[in-house]
Amino acid sequence: MAKAVKLRGKSSGQSMPGLVVETLVPGYLGVMLRKLPEGVVIVTGTNGKTTTTKMVVEVLRANGKRVLTNSTGSNLTRGIISTVSQQATKTGRLPFDIAVFELDEAYAYQFTNVLKPRYVLALNASRDQLDRFGEVDTVAKLISNTMLTATKGIIVNADDKRLAKAAKAATVPVLYFGVAPKLLQFFPRDDEIVSVGGPEATLQAADIPLAVELLAFDGETAMYRMDEQKLLATLKVTGQHNFQNAAGALALMQALLPDVSADRLVDQIAEVKPAFGRGQAFTLKNSSNLQLNLVKNPASFRQGLASYVQPDTTVMIAINDNLADSRDMSWLWDIDFTSLQKISVALTTGTRAADMALRLSYDDLKAQSIEPDIEKALTAFCSLPGDKVVFASYTAMLRLHSLLTKGAGKTL
Repeated sequence: MAKAVKLRGKSSGQSMPGLVVETLVPGYLGVMLRKLPEGVVIVTGTNGKTTTTKMVVEVLRANGKRVLTNSTGSNLTRGIISTVSQQATKTGRLPFDIAVFELDEAYAYQFTNVLKPRYVLALNASRDQLDRFGEVDTVAKLISNTMLTATKGIIVNADDKRLAKAAKAATVPVLYFGVAPKLLQFFPRDDEIVSVGGPEATLQAADIPLAVELLAFDGETAMYRMDEQKLLATLKVTGQHNFQNAAGALALMQALLPDVSADRLVDQIAEVKPAFGRGQAFTLKNSSNLQLNLVKNPASFRQGLASYVQPDTTVMIAINDNLADSRDMSWLWDIDFTSLQKISVALTTGTRAADMALRLSYDDLKAQSIEPDIEKALTAFCSLPGDKVVFASYTAMLRLHSLLTKGAGKTL
């Protein structure tokens, strides 16, 4: 059966093998994962799951752990079943010590009905797909329910007041990570984004002892406080949001690798490269660089604009409204695009190319071109001089990533 599932998976996407196994062998997932000697770790939250999971997995592997993970980013239950079934041996063994899975906020709690995780890392809760989740309180409740199923420990963002409050009900140890008070302005929380008077109106530091604290950052260099030490790291992942994600990953590493020194953990996490489509860079045939960034809600788009837009940047925005993107694109109106006023927005593309151009016009911005066909837009964009940044919704990012990897047309 495993061989059939693997063959089926090559042509059917990441969830189809899971559907096959789930139908043929009910209870398969729990039976298999209970064989892992160090159990299962869940990484969940609205933003940052894929990159943070990659950090955790690579640091564990650097310290000799055999890690099972859903590296493709397929983070629903059937995607996890697909991962497990394709990694199992012919005799039904899982040759791993530990599993680290990123899980969708809504499906993470369903997963805990199959198997209780040892640790849960909760990154954040913010407005996401309104057609799936509704308001942010619903998202926070889903994540909180997952946190409280952990059997060994919880790692939670102290600066997310909803998640930090929920963690107080935990019956297992809780480790907190966060940012220094002076940095809160760079990491606005959901309520601050929409508050009267802007983020500054409600900024306040969480009065919680932190296992890992982001003290400062400059360019790609960040300083962390761990074990009463101040430690510098020049990260290969990009974007200020990933400095915060790295703090969460480091806090989890302290729990999973208690015998590894803090400075070694920081050095190892600095070596992790961006996950696909999350600040990933491509060199084009005209020797210019293109950076591809996933944006899927107001928080992630705001962080992308703050991290990747420079005065000489040329921008393309690719927005689809497929099911995986969210059919309700009203969240685009919650973003402040005025930081783009002094640079060139060369194109908008995707199924919502015209809607995106209209949204920009309300911030006194004009897209130079509107091209719904993503391949045509990418070819035109890559022919432009200078360095480039693309902000893309989920399915648009997948399409762009495929085209960039294959070298679409003669331009790339």
